[in-house]
Amino acid sequence: MDRQIDFSQLWNVFKRSFIAMIILGILGMAAAYFGAKALIAPKYESDTSLLVNRKQDNDPNMQLNAQQADIQIINTYKDIITRPVVLETAANDLTSPQRVMTKKAKKAVYGTRYNATTGVREEYVTEKAQPAQYKLTPAKYSNLSADDLAKMVSVSTQQNSQVFTVNVKDTNAIRARDIANEVAKVFEKKIATIMSISNVSVVSKATANWTPVSPRLNMIALIGLVVGVIIALMWGLVREITDQTIKNIDFITDDLGLVNLGIVSYVQHMNDMDQAIEDAKVKKQDPSDDLESTDFPQRSRRRI
Repeated sequence: MDRQIDFSQLWNVFKRSFIAMIILGILGMAAAYFGAKALIAPKYESDTSLLVNRKQDNDPNMQLNAQQADIQIINTYKDIITRPVVLETAANDLTSPQRVMTKKAKKAVYGTRYNATTGVREEYVTEKAQPAQYKLTPAKYSNLSADDLAKMVSVSTQQNSQVFTVNVKDTNAIRARDIANEVAKVFEKKIATIMSISNVSVVSKATANWTPVSPRLNMIALIGLVVGVIIALMWGLVREITDQTIKNIDFITDDLGLVNLGIVSYVQHMNDMDQAIEDAKVKKQDPSDDLESTDFPQRSRRRI
């Protein structure tokens, strides 16, 4: 079916579908918002920042070269931090019991005294050394692997900056914070062994952020509104294209090439068609009655 719709027809379609566009738009927005809120689990993000910086030399040229080298090596660090060498250790630390020091070790305290037998001063222990005390804490989590961490962890940097950020997205804000801090701690220890240089330090630890970063409910609701409006408009266009009724007399004369014999005016609605037919039959059997007494609307008898 090849039909062309001009701008005036589109405007008419828009006017006729305006109420439907409002209703379907509101329904689409509500369905998208509450559907996303009920079906999509919210995700929270925590991040920790690390600084790449080595001990600076007094020479300004050496300092500049060292800074440029640190900036360039960040790309290597970004690749290492998402590798199993770091993530497996972090996952093992998060899922294994940890030994936590509760009391620091104390050194022995020595005093001096004069030995009358030997005639010399000698040291003696006034307070014995005390070893550090530890306690075993249960594992924080039990269902994390290196592959799970690889899906959660990402690294971002700013141009010409010696600071890079470890970002973690998870459905639990506390777990996202713990993973970010653990990955940063493990990386800080591992990189000294891997690169034979200790130039990474944590500048800010991750904290629990209870504001979800996804799903973006406002954006999803806006998309639902637009989809509802488009559906209503398309429905109006389909009705217009598939409508075969003649709305303009010019279509009869110009497109079909027929002759216009006249126009039949609108006839008012009859309340009871069956009763009107019965009355017409009775009047037909009695031709003496006046035709104008029937209940049918009469056609004008004017002749042209």
